[in-house]
This record gives sequence, structure tokens and C-alpha cells, in this order.
Amino acid sequence: MTEKKNIKKKKKPMNIVVTVILCAAMIWGIVYFVWQITKEVGTTFTLIADINDAKKELAELEEEQEHLLLQKERLMDDEYVKSWARGEFLLVKEGEEIYRLPGN
Repeated sequence: MTEKKNIKKKKKPMNIVVTVILCAAMIWGIVYFVWQITKEVGTTFTLIADINDAKKELAELEEEQEHLLLQKERLMDDEYVKSWARGEFLLVKEGEEIYRLPGN
């Protein structure tokens, strides 16, 4: 019986070393995975912000496109072009007079 006790005592220090190494490896693995998850969460938030910025820019560009299409439509109308040119370049028809009013 004393031999069995001695054998158990000899295995115990080796078991402790293996257990410590396995625990250290598991802790390192957990830290590594938490670090990777943190990086992915940060990347996700950055991408969400980029998507929101792109949506705002798209909305602005669509609004500008709508304005330009309306302007194009108006410029196809001869009466509008005449009216716009008269207002922009102070052109007058024959017999018309222009009066300038003082500003604020």
C-alpha cells in the first residue's frame, strides 16, 4: 500500500503543471477571442456610421438631381427662359422701363 501512495504523489506535481498550462492556454484563448470580438464590434460601428453618412449624401444628391431635373424642364420652356434672362441680366423688351428699388 505504501507503494501506491508514493505513485500517486509522484503523478500529482505533473498533473499540477499540466493543469496550469491548460488553464493558461484557456485564459489566453478567452482573452484573444474577447479582443477579436471587440475589434469586430468597433468595425461594425464604423461601418454603420459610414452607411448613415452615405445615406445622407444619397438623399442630398437625390434632392439635387430633382432640382436639376426641374430646372431642365423649366429651361425647355421659352417663356421661362425669356423671363429668367430678363430678371438675371436686366434685359428689357422694347418700350419697357426698369426701376431699381433700394434694398434693406
